[in-house]
Amino acid sequence: MQRLDTQTRQRQIVDAAVILLKQSGLAGLTIKNLAGKVNISEQAIYRHFENKLAILKALILYFNQSLHEKLKSLVPTNDILESIQQIIISHLEYFAEKPEMAALVYPEEVFQAEPLISAQVQDTIEKRISTIADIIKQAQQQGKISSEQSAENLALIIFGSIRIMITNWRFSGFSFDLVKKGKALAADLMSLIEVKNDI
Repeated sequence: MQRLDTQTRQRQIVDAAVILLKQSGLAGLTIKNLAGKVNISEQAIYRHFENKLAILKALILYFNQSLHEKLKSLVPTNDILESIQQIIISHLEYFAEKPEMAALVYPEEVFQAEPLISAQVQDTIEKRISTIADIIKQAQQQGKISSEQSAENLALIIFGSIRIMITNWRFSGFSFDLVKKGKALAADLMSLIEVKNDI
């Protein structure tokens, strides 16, 4: 049997971790289950990752990279409000395509059990909020969104709405169309914050 190089084996382990997240959430993401899924020994897992924490870090890196690729694929638009809607919808499309990631990025149990991972997830969230806030500031400069409200607070409202919708979707057993509801949410959020040009 051919021995796989370290990078390939680590990728296999991360892929297996994603599958386990989808099947049984964080509770099922154990070294024993990973070893069984990849068909190697538990000792072999430890040769590639120091512990479960290191695997969780690799999963968050995978999440960041894959979501970044999703956002990079957005079709550029000159309408800045449409850009904000695209970001909202793309986030929700990403989780609809990869529902297991909701158990990784929005899990209260991780925040309680793994402080280091909690900090890493929080950093990811803050970067997303900052990105949205920067776009809102551009829209405010163009007079499309009122400058009376803080761009950072508006971004927090938008991102908080995304997070609540994903959490509700997850806890409902993924029982509703996340993207369909997300499009309605994005339209309502834009309607609330855009400047109305009354004639």
